Amino acid sequence: MTIVVEANLVVVLATGDPRAGTVERHLQAWLDAGEELHAPVLLPYEAANALTRLVVAGRLAANDLPEAWALVERMPIQLHPLAAVPQVVVAALRLNRQSAYDAAYLVLAQHLDAHLWTLDGPLARNAAGLGFPVHLVR
Repeated sequence: MTIVVEANLVVVLATGDPRAGTVERHLQAWLDAGEELHAPVLLPYEAANALTRLVVAGRLAANDLPEAWALVERMPIQLHPLAAVPQVVVAALRLNRQSAYDAAYLVLAQHLDAHLWTLDGPLARNAAGLGFPVHLVR
């Protein structure tokens, strides 16, 4: 099974979030099974945005940022350019979202015949309810 990972998994791993152990176990199991990890090319931008928010909120020290970013960059994830924009927009509308970020991950998963893994509970429930191949990391 091919895996599409959402940016929040990468950020959790890079920042030592309490959920990092759970995400790391999933990641290691995927890699041990020879699964390929994929994401839209927007993943680094979303990760940078999340790291910025964490620094502003005081949950990540600014001097820890270089190490966190280095972990993001070392993740063995194949990035894909945005394709099928009309499908991404339709998926975003079906999810009742005003942005297409989450939909880009879902459409990529569909195109790769893969499963999307996320920490976003509402996304997982809504997308699965619409028939998208999505799983919640617990």
